[in-house]
Amino acid sequence: MMKNFIFSALLIFILGNLCGFGLPWWAIAPIAAVVVWLFPQTGLSAFLAGFLGGMLLWGLHAFLLNSANEGVFSAKIGQIFQGLSSNNLLLTTALMGGVLAGLGALTGQWANDLRANTEPKDYYTRRKKGRYK
Repeated sequence: MMKNFIFSALLIFILGNLCGFGLPWWAIAPIAAVVVWLFPQTGLSAFLAGFLGGMLLWGLHAFLLNSANEGVFSAKIGQIFQGLSSNNLLLTTALMGGVLAGLGALTGQWANDLRANTEPKDYYTRRKKGRYK
């Protein structure tokens, strides 16, 4: 179980990094959903794996962009948000990425749970199983 957690978090981080070049900002949610659907976990573990992967991805990306321009851009954006410091802005960005990926991963886990626990829905299959005569 712990192996799936660490592997999922790292795979979300790596795939999010690779796909981040051509996909929109919200693409981390379906990536996390697919990763957790392929490597099932409990609900909390899935959310935390997605949260960790998304937080690392968005936090590291924001930190690298902030370092590239010596914090000038984040200081200006922080002024727009009522004097938010650049470090708090980076932390907020990382948390938002973590929540987005965590909710995507939780959606993937719920989809996996639905797939595993489904009953046949059509009349013909139920009739063959003896539910309708």
